[in-house]
Amino acid sequence: MDRRSVIKNAGIAGVLAAGAAPAVQAQAAIRWRLASSFPKALDTIFGAAEVFAEKVNAMSGGKFVVTVHAAGELMPAFGVVDGVQQGTVEAAHTAPYYFFGKDDTFALGTAIPFGLNSRQLTSWFYDGNGMKLFREFYDKYNIVNFPGGNTGAQMGGWYRKEIKTLDDIKGLKFRVGGFAGKVLTRMGAVPQNIPGGEIYQALEKGTIDAVEWVGPYDDEKLGFQKVAKNYYYPGFWEGGAQLDFYINKTAFNALSKEN
Repeated sequence: MDRRSVIKNAGIAGVLAAGAAPAVQAQAAIRWRLASSFPKALDTIFGAAEVFAEKVNAMSGGKFVVTVHAAGELMPAFGVVDGVQQGTVEAAHTAPYYFFGKDDTFALGTAIPFGLNSRQLTSWFYDGNGMKLFREFYDKYNIVNFPGGNTGAQMGGWYRKEIKTLDDIKGLKFRVGGFAGKVLTRMGAVPQNIPGGEIYQALEKGTIDAVEWVGPYDDEKLGFQKVAKNYYYPGFWEGGAQLDFYINKTAFNALSKEN
């Protein structure tokens, strides 16, 4: 048999083998949208969602793409629970205590006054019963939760006037997140739950008298020091504020083991 016959027969065999082999189709890329409760200016908090998206893309070899959208782009900052629950978006990154108006339990997912610090909260979630309990809680919202960062102890905030006695708290219109508002109400304050991207305008216009956010780095990014000159610490209401990733349960369960 000459060389041309070998090549010819090998070629036919290759074609036959290819025809007999099962068809292999490239898996279509998964594309999710993630709605953040934070403005892009906050490279630490908003940036956490960007890091998450980058890691998912890298680990999947580009087959799982998550696009991150700042508060207000797809939905309001405080609309992300409804958005994930209803499947408007597949995921969100937020602070659970923003939604304690729906159920006080949400506050436990971030921080409560005189509550756990960062390490204690993380320990409870991963080594205690915290994750199990919250998975059961979020199930009724069609959400699967994952801890998504912790700011550590937060500051006590920026105030237009000095705070020297409890009387100075009375009537104070105070932007404060989560369950802390209920405590401060009993002290005479008027709590306001305002998204991060809208706080400066409210402070500048005098709609609020004071604001607590996170700490110097993030606070200065939002410019609070330009309007309110008195800064106090620490914030007794947030010994370690945890953020969460919320995933739509239907979308989560549709993922394969490879995903």
